[in-house]
This record gives sequence, structure tokens and C-alpha cells, in this order.
Amino acid sequence: MKKIFWTCTENGTFELHWEGKKILQAYAQAFHVDGRRMDSRYSRLTDKVEEGSRLKLTFERDDDLILTEELEVLENHVPVAKVSLSSSDGNEVETRCLVPLVVQEAPETNEKLWKSLWSKMLLVPYDNTMWLRYEAVPLRAGRKSYDLTVLFQEDTREGLLIGAIDFDFWKNGLICSAYDAKSICAVSGLADEGSHDTEEHGSLAGKKVSSSRFVVLYGTDYRELLEKYGDLVAEETRPLEWNEGVPFGFNSWAGLAFRLNADNYQKTGKFLREELAPKGYENKGVTYVNLDACWNTIPEEVLTARVKELHENDQRAGIYDAPFAFFGKEPDAEIPGIAGHCFNEILLRDSKGRLLPRVDGAIPYDVTHPLWKEYTRRKFNDFVKWDFDYVKVDFMSHGGMEGVHYDSSVRTGRQALNAAYQFIDELLKPEKTGKPFFISLSIAPLFPNGYGHARRFSCDAFGTAEDVEYVLNAQTYAWWQNHRLYAFNDPDHSCLLKSFCMDRDSSLGEARARYTASVIAGTVMMLSDDYEREEAKERSRILTGNPEVNKVAASRVAFRPTEAGGTSASHCFTAVIDGKQYIAMFSWETGEQIVELDPLRAGLKTGVSYRELWSGKTVQEKDGRISWNIKDCDAALFQEE
Repeated sequence: MKKIFWTCTENGTFELHWEGKKILQAYAQAFHVDGRRMDSRYSRLTDKVEEGSRLKLTFERDDDLILTEELEVLENHVPVAKVSLSSSDGNEVETRCLVPLVVQEAPETNEKLWKSLWSKMLLVPYDNTMWLRYEAVPLRAGRKSYDLTVLFQEDTREGLLIGAIDFDFWKNGLICSAYDAKSICAVSGLADEGSHDTEEHGSLAGKKVSSSRFVVLYGTDYRELLEKYGDLVAEETRPLEWNEGVPFGFNSWAGLAFRLNADNYQKTGKFLREELAPKGYENKGVTYVNLDACWNTIPEEVLTARVKELHENDQRAGIYDAPFAFFGKEPDAEIPGIAGHCFNEILLRDSKGRLLPRVDGAIPYDVTHPLWKEYTRRKFNDFVKWDFDYVKVDFMSHGGMEGVHYDSSVRTGRQALNAAYQFIDELLKPEKTGKPFFISLSIAPLFPNGYGHARRFSCDAFGTAEDVEYVLNAQTYAWWQNHRLYAFNDPDHSCLLKSFCMDRDSSLGEARARYTASVIAGTVMMLSDDYEREEAKERSRILTGNPEVNKVAASRVAFRPTEAGGTSASHCFTAVIDGKQYIAMFSWETGEQIVELDPLRAGLKTGVSYRELWSGKTVQEKDGRISWNIKDCDAALFQEE
């Protein structure tokens, strides 16, 4: 049986023991909105209760505040910490920030994880907008990760993960302390530029206010810790269920963007069903043909006719909306369908009554306002009435921004976001739509999870070597979210020739790498090119008709990175599908490259021959390595023979 337990010291700190060694020491803090603060190190321990694997510590000071630290090891051997603030006089307390753990090295230990200057801290972005990316970097004062982090050694993979498992009220963060070297603060109540907030985090009030629960995981492979953390979160909130398989299809943004119209939409659907689907670009006989922004230039009667045509040909139709973000230029404009009311009434404001500033070009809506709900209900009811099957909802982070909400019981941005997600999910439940309706979260916070079927794990990605590297950065650090937090990781649309924002056509190698990056993501397979160009058609014919490659995409398996990538990405990823080993190798650099993998370190069986699925060539392990020569940006996908 594992020996994992918490102990309390005499100086207001607590220690976590793991299989005979102390892996950390910590203390707790709480901050009242009136300026009073508590720190377990400088408070009196007035009560200590030990019940089995639970340790409850009560700290008091002379100003009536009470800090209660609750430490526990669950039956699954997972340590958990939570802190609460209350008052000895029975009055309500109010707080914007609770810190259940300020973690540092335990005294009289010599753990490399804490001592080494080469230890890395994974910085997890709050969301995926503005081309944010994951970064594995040394600890440095002020560095922040949102909701979780893992401290790890790249060579041995030893790791220590700290992550929140509650996402109802608090935005959480892990912050490198500016006051103690190699110290990480687990915070409930983090709203700053990283979460795109201009207002401070909303406060919570009551007789007793508690932080989110944070788990601590320790082990020999940080990748396993991330996967276990995902399993723990999934136990709390299951992913939204989808039983219709990986969506294969087309999204209009990269290829058509502002040129989208009824004619090129119709022709795209025809090209998919007549040329790509017969060669294997489909799943269960279905392809989706999805509209993105600018679809509202198409008249309703034409739009519904296009959807009907797709359905008559066994295809599905998708549409787009940004329900939490106002992109209009005139806030005083009337809300469509709601006579006598203007957008200004449903925009989120700060504590002084001013509109919040635009983020990504849009002002956040107040998603608790009854008029916003009526407006949103009308839009989504139209999507159902028009018989769409899929919706891409974008700029969802706006729904979680801090501000003063119409519903005064909603005190924090994350609380508002949960309510708004629930509202949309309710509108699109199969019981109401009469069929499965796919919800794809585009720009969206990582948490709260469990609402959309898919979440894009990166920002917009197009078709160049830079885009390949960017998508693989997310694959390197977010693969574990697939099937755990969401049914699918979405690697964004695969542009195989040229997007509206590219100044040149991509090379065949770039396109193959971009397509392969989508294949190994988990995944959502959406093409995006302008098929009025014959070159775009031909590129798609070449790359989308490989049934063995598409079978990997349809497996719903997210490949695991063999190495960390610092602020970039791993070059190699592995998976086991139906008992067979798979390896994906990538290069995004210029010139001749040799990409190598150590099967033992990657956790693979040795002495195995592989067939490369794009070229058909065979490769075997040599001198304990599997090697592949790649020129410029390209990819290889190997299957065990």
C-alpha cells in the first residue's frame, strides 16, 4: 500500500510525505477584501483534527479571522488541499483570493526536482487566443500557469503536478513566488492580463468561503501525471458525450474567409462528396460542410436550401457563432428580433458602470442578462430550425471576464461562464434538437470543461511550417486533454495549400505535416482551402485519400509526445491503436533533418519493423534508434508491421 500522508509542523507549515520521503513543504494564506490577511505561519494553531487520512488545521489571529486548512489523501492515493476563510464572531467574510498551498522544498531534503536549475515548470495558458502557447521553462519570479502546472526534469521525467479540480467559481493559477526562490503559490482568485481581465477577480462572501481543491501528484513520468490529472478532472465532470465518431469535413475560414458565399459553399460540399469521400475522406460515410464567420451574408432561404441539399446527399452542415462577444461598431444598435432594445443594454460593465474594453476586437456580453439569453436563444433556435448539425462557437473567453453582472448572485467571471455554457448546452441537447448536435469550442478557456464536445487546443492554425510547429506545441503539452476534459482535442482546420492570410502556397511537405498533425490530435478533421483553385483540389486529392492515415484519425487516439519541447514542440509522438504501435515524426526546420527516437525511452517494444504510411517504405530499429531523414518541413507516420 502506498504511504502518502500529510503532517503539520509547529511553525504553521505542513509537509507531504510520499513513499518514505518528503516531497514538499507548504503553508496557506487568505486575503479579506477589507485588507486583513492571514498566513498560517504567523497565526496561532488553535485546533488540529486527524481522522484517518484527513488533517484539518485551524489557525486564528486577534482580528477575528479564521483560516482552516483541510488536507486529505483520497482513497485513490491522491493528496488534496483546500483552504477556507471564516470569522470567529460569526459574521460573513468576503474574499477575492485564497491560497491553499504555497509549495516549496521540504527542509533537510535534497530533491533534484527542487534543487536543479534545469527543472522546468509547465506554463499552461488560460485559453488559446492570440496565439498563446504552452511553455516549459525554468522557475522564475512571477511566472504563471493557469489552473495547473507540473514541475519536471526533462532527462528523467520525474515530476510534481499541482492542479485545481474545482472550476465552479474561481479562476485558479500557479504562480512562482516573487518573495521566495523556487516557491509556487496555488491560488484561487487569479484574474489578470493572462485571463484578459481588466477588473479584479470577483469576490465571494459568506459565513465560510472556500478555495478550489488542489491535487498534488508525484511520479517518475510527468506525462503520466498529466494523464492522471485529466482522469481526476473527468471523474468530477465527464466530457460531453459524442457517439457519432470523429467529424471529417470542411470549415470555410482559412480557405474562403470573407469571400464565403452560397455558391462556393455549395461547390465545396459537392467536391467533398464526389471526390474526397469516395477515396476515404469521411467517417461512417459522413462529411461535414461547415460555415464559419461571414455566413450571415447568405439569405435564409438560400441557406436552408444548401443545408437540405447536403442532407439529401448524406452530408452534415455546420454553422458559426460568437455568442459571448460583441463585434459590432454601434453599441446603440437594436438587437435583432428584440424590438426597442439595443446591444448597449447587454454589454458587460466594470465597477464604475463603464463598458469593458474590447478584447480581440470585441466587447464581452453580460451573459447573465435576460435580453442576452433571449437573443442567444433566438439565434440557436434558428440554427436548429434551419436543420444544422454542428456549431463552432468562438471567443468564449469573453463570457468569463470579470465585471458587474446583471444577475448579482453571479459574482465571478468563471461562475458566469459556467452558467452561459449550461444555457447553450441546454438549447442544443439532442432531446430538443431531435438529433446529435456537435458543439465545437474554438477560442475558449481550458476550464470549465465538460460543455462542448471538442475544444480547439491552439489558436488559428493555417498551412505553413510555423503553423505545424504551433499545433505540435499544443500536442506536446495538451494531448492528455483528449477523451478526458473533452471528447476531442480540435487541432483547427487543415489548410493544405493556401489560406486567405498566407502570402504563398504551402509546400507538399508542409501540407503533409499539417494534415498529419491533425491526424494524431484525437481529433476533429476539417479541411480549409479555396477549391475554386484547381491546385487546392489536387493537393486535397493527394493527401486526404490515404485510408490507413485516415483510419488513425478516426481512432480518436491522441498521440503522446516522446519529449518535452521547451517553448516549442516535440518532434516525435507515439500511440498504440488496436494493439499496434504508431510513431509520428515531424520536422519544421529548413534543410536536411534526421529525426530520431529511442524506443525504450519512448516506452515502445524494441526490435519492431515499421511501415511508413505516406510512402510505404519500411524502417527498422538500428543501434537502439529509429531514424528518419526529412527535408524541410514534413512528416512521417509509422505503423508497426
